[in-house]
Amino acid sequence: MCDVFGVDKDIPAPDVATGPREMAWIVDEYSRMKGAFTPGVVTGKPLHLGGSEGRVEATGRGVTVAALEAMKKIKMDPKKAIGAVQGFGNVGSITAKHMDEAGIRIVAISDHTGAFYNAKGINIEKAMEYRNANHGVLKGFTGGKEIAAEDLLTLDVDILAPCALENQITRANADSIKAHLIVEGANGPTTAGADEILSKKGIVVVPDILANGGGVTVSYFEWTQNRFGYYYPEDEINKRADRYMIRAFQSVWAVSQKYKVSLRIAAYIFALEKVAIAVKSRGNY
Repeated sequence: MCDVFGVDKDIPAPDVATGPREMAWIVDEYSRMKGAFTPGVVTGKPLHLGGSEGRVEATGRGVTVAALEAMKKIKMDPKKAIGAVQGFGNVGSITAKHMDEAGIRIVAISDHTGAFYNAKGINIEKAMEYRNANHGVLKGFTGGKEIAAEDLLTLDVDILAPCALENQITRANADSIKAHLIVEGANGPTTAGADEILSKKGIVVVPDILANGGGVTVSYFEWTQNRFGYYYPEDEINKRADRYMIRAFQSVWAVSQKYKVSLRIAAYIFALEKVAIAVKSRGNY
């Protein structure tokens, strides 16, 4: 992949089953082949190899920022809201953590080994401690009653954050979704058929392309830091990332209101409008 990757070409970052360790391996091998240390070829690296402060929490933090902005628009009070988070890896656990800190009562969490429900609220800090001490999985967690994994999606909650894998909300279960707000932490958790059903039900869906953009935003910050050799502290990274996420959400919301379309369609319109302007400005036709 050496000719595909590149600081000014294609820059990978971690996803399912990969993390800083694997990114370090890529940097090492790429640098060997190029004959020079080249940290900017990937993002999500360990800090001591040119990684960025705040990168690990960036995606989940961004999901929560998007959720809170959406809640403002639909007049939902975080301190009175109930939530469920599917997936308890890097994205899901950090999303649950930040939502909990914002006052949202997280009553259900899950990973591929089990789903757990507690009407009084899951202690997210203890759940993360348990996962970290239990080979990275929730199996056997005692902080909630175990439920069927598919039931988490249809719980009577205000906000649902699918942060696991793709195609979780489908035509088969979309009509049973009770949440008023869905914020997609995963990539493609909702099928096109389900999206249509959710829209008819009046459920607001903050799409993946917007909601989980915090990770790639901080990846961009990591890349620029690698390029310039200057590194920002975590509070500065978080402040900048939050500002980007809020601005992106406000822009997409404005487009959705202008054209009377869902946030997903609005995100595509907003993105394509920027591409069209760039193409025209270059003189291409």
